[in-house]
Amino acid sequence: MLKRDEWLPLARKLDWDYSYVSEKDVFPEVASGRPWLPHKEWKNWDEPYRTSYTEYVVNQHAKDASVYAVRDAVGRLSDFQRLASPWLNALKLHAAALPLAEFAATVGNLRAGRFGRDSAWRTMATFGALDELRHTQIPLMVMHELVRWDPQFDWTHKFYHSDDWVAIAARHFFDELLTAADAIELAVGTNFVFETGFTNLQFVGLSALADQVGDHMFEKMVTSIQTDEARHAQIGQAVLENVIKHDRKYAQYLLDKWFWRSWLLFAIVTGFSMDYFTPLEKRSCSFKEFMEEWIVDQYLRSLQELGMEKPWYWDTFLESLELYHHMVYISAYTYRSTVWFNFVVPSPEERAWLRDRYPKHWDQIDAAWDRVIDRWRASKPGDEASVHGQAMVTFCDLCQLVLCGGTPSRNTATTLDYGGRKYIFCSEPCLWIFGREPERYSGHKELVKRVLSAEAPAALPELLTRYFRLTPETWGKDAYGGDYPWLQRPAAGEIG
Repeated sequence: MLKRDEWLPLARKLDWDYSYVSEKDVFPEVASGRPWLPHKEWKNWDEPYRTSYTEYVVNQHAKDASVYAVRDAVGRLSDFQRLASPWLNALKLHAAALPLAEFAATVGNLRAGRFGRDSAWRTMATFGALDELRHTQIPLMVMHELVRWDPQFDWTHKFYHSDDWVAIAARHFFDELLTAADAIELAVGTNFVFETGFTNLQFVGLSALADQVGDHMFEKMVTSIQTDEARHAQIGQAVLENVIKHDRKYAQYLLDKWFWRSWLLFAIVTGFSMDYFTPLEKRSCSFKEFMEEWIVDQYLRSLQELGMEKPWYWDTFLESLELYHHMVYISAYTYRSTVWFNFVVPSPEERAWLRDRYPKHWDQIDAAWDRVIDRWRASKPGDEASVHGQAMVTFCDLCQLVLCGGTPSRNTATTLDYGGRKYIFCSEPCLWIFGREPERYSGHKELVKRVLSAEAPAALPELLTRYFRLTPETWGKDAYGGDYPWLQRPAAGEIG
């Protein structure tokens, strides 16, 4: 009987020559990616896991059994009801943003399983597709039991089937990365940048906070998913090394493009959770500190090992670490009825903690919270309309997110005239990405343009219910109705 090391290469390397069609017909550039290279340039493609199907099934069965065991032990409704109210909104945000995006990743990996340029790559992509199905099913299973208690958890499944402004932005990101990208861009953008770089922030950093909060079901769920990500993330570096060898400039562009786009997404999904939804006494680090450890240090080290440059906008990125997620959070708080989870106003102690972690610009952010708190003081508890924006905000024509770049006193929004139309962007990197591929992005309409073209209603109530598909039970509110023990309202005789 052959030993594993003797038969596994025979099972992984199954490429052959084509007799009646050309190699380029079998692997067209539009699907396989550029630079298009003959297979002889890919035949040494390899990654460290070298998993066989039998090993894959055995390992996945054990991991699934472990998740189910934890669910039976600490995944009951009563276990979630004991968690801090702000943390539950981190769950709602995370659960909606990622499971069906993982399903889109199934499609992307299946395409790579057909159009990847080496059979070993295609095998690993096929395992990756199975992984992503698992990553879709686990959160749907865990959150399903919570819908009868809190209908906002229904957005775990509903989110990507809506035209909520956050869903528009998330679909714009994931559809391009996972279903529209060719096999090479998928490998670099997803397997290297997204999974090697950013998912550690979510699945390791946020998992550690979940443990501190006492949410052991979430902790187990994300760490189980991360064990899969670590394996098929290896596809990325193996592909990237070959792209660098043949087209270094294009490799640099893919790295820089998907780093910026991934950063904007994680600033919201993870930044909100770490700095606002994690109870203060459970916070071990700020979002910025997690980013500096897991992204700034480790990602730059990965680039250096490959001989690549850090993104040209690196100083802009470092500056946005101090500001961006705070700007989006307070903007989203002001328009909280447009999303499916609730928000909290940071307490005086939390604001002091944030000032200590973000000293460079916190004074400006703090002043905005002062105005929010003053409006709550002048209103009755639960009077959401008195502390809510009414005018439509503006969105970036590249990332589709609100124009929250820069500071409250100096926004970084910029514009570009293209094809007889003016486009607006939240930042120079978004403008740069659009300028590199305008035909890819110019036809997309962000929310305001949908309103102006009458595709979406302009009135907020109709926008929420008819277009975003929210209801009074599910749209976002202040988690405490503005009734905070530290928020002292004037006595009735003192008002006016």
